[in-house]
Amino acid sequence: MIFTTLKFLVFFCLVFLTYYIVPRKLQWLVLLAASIYFYLCASVKYAAFVLAASLITYLGAIIVDKIAQRQATYLKENKANLGKEERKKYQAKMERRQRVVMAFTILGTLSMLLVMKYTGFVLENISAIANVFHFSFESPMWKFILPLGISFYTFMSIGYAIDVYRGEYPAERNFLKYFLFVSYFPHILQGPMDKYSDLSKDLFEGKKFDYENAVQGATRIVIGVIKKMLIADKLAEIVGIVITNLDQYYGINILIAIVFYAIQLYADFSGYMDIAIGCSKMLGIRIAENFDAPYFSKSIAEYWRRWHISLGAWFRDYVYYPILRGNFAQKIRKYFKDKNKYLANHLPTVFALAILWILIGFWHGSTWGFILYGMYHGCIIIVSTLLTPVYDKFHETFAPFVKTKIYGAFQILRTFCLVLVGYFLFCTGELR
Repeated sequence: MIFTTLKFLVFFCLVFLTYYIVPRKLQWLVLLAASIYFYLCASVKYAAFVLAASLITYLGAIIVDKIAQRQATYLKENKANLGKEERKKYQAKMERRQRVVMAFTILGTLSMLLVMKYTGFVLENISAIANVFHFSFESPMWKFILPLGISFYTFMSIGYAIDVYRGEYPAERNFLKYFLFVSYFPHILQGPMDKYSDLSKDLFEGKKFDYENAVQGATRIVIGVIKKMLIADKLAEIVGIVITNLDQYYGINILIAIVFYAIQLYADFSGYMDIAIGCSKMLGIRIAENFDAPYFSKSIAEYWRRWHISLGAWFRDYVYYPILRGNFAQKIRKYFKDKNKYLANHLPTVFALAILWILIGFWHGSTWGFILYGMYHGCIIIVSTLLTPVYDKFHETFAPFVKTKIYGAFQILRTFCLVLVGYFLFCTGELR
């Protein structure tokens, strides 16, 4: 069910009316029923995937939570009898159990996404490598239609399980409530990737009808529809003609097409976000903003803090920081600590950023175009990180000029041009 169709309009009107008619304590059940129906409209066949992801992370989080509770109870009851070493051994034992449970939880959930999205890509590349070495390997025609929103609900549910493992909040015992968090219909298509701690309170608390919320939400929906249908869809026709026939176009035509593609992509994605946020606003529910004028960024790092904000936050919290604080990064830092302070400070960051941006490229799609897109942005950010002392020196030396609007405009234009180069890799990656 697409957000910009009449079917969705009728669906949401019915949900909106029912939501405020039923008693407040039952409102979350209306949202759950609506979310299940919304997903089943897309495909009954693939509903099993969102259910499986929810079940695996729900049970994994509960087991991890129970281990933590058992540990806390045991240590409290035996506080006087346990020595320091015994206490450490017991804590290490419980930690290992939690890690094993989390490993199975993450792998079990992530494996569905990996199989559905990347099997064909892996087989194609194995076939290509085999042909180079003159081995006979025929890649089977193995291509799946991705279940609706699988990239988003997979990462959201994994993030929830990791948060419980970290002790940020207790595991949700009510499976239906947790399933609503995972499958909530406004964000299942294209995000945002809300955290359970941010979204759960609004989802499960009863809401009184608020006229201002309704008007603001409806206005946001109209803006989103205009972006999607009058801007994104129209530009997509022009961009598609050029990008699918690159051998027939040159120079300025391709540049104009890529600029149009940048506008189209932003209007399409942010338009969907406007509709999702608007629908939620009308229901009294706050979901995360995902865009903050990204094309006015003054650096690529800033661009990614303002474009698909929830995706960047997810990778930062669950990939980048764990790698940066992990054993390998610490070993790099320790090895260079007395030899070269600059390398000791920057090499772990470079290592973490390199893995991060390869994974972000993979997340966007299963072609080399998407992978190169991630690596391209990663390289720019890594180089910028390594040149931080040079930038600082330049800003200090030319402080009056750096503070001018001209320099600010130059930074914005430079960043946008770099983004356009990345979009060329991105849009060609979409074609395959």
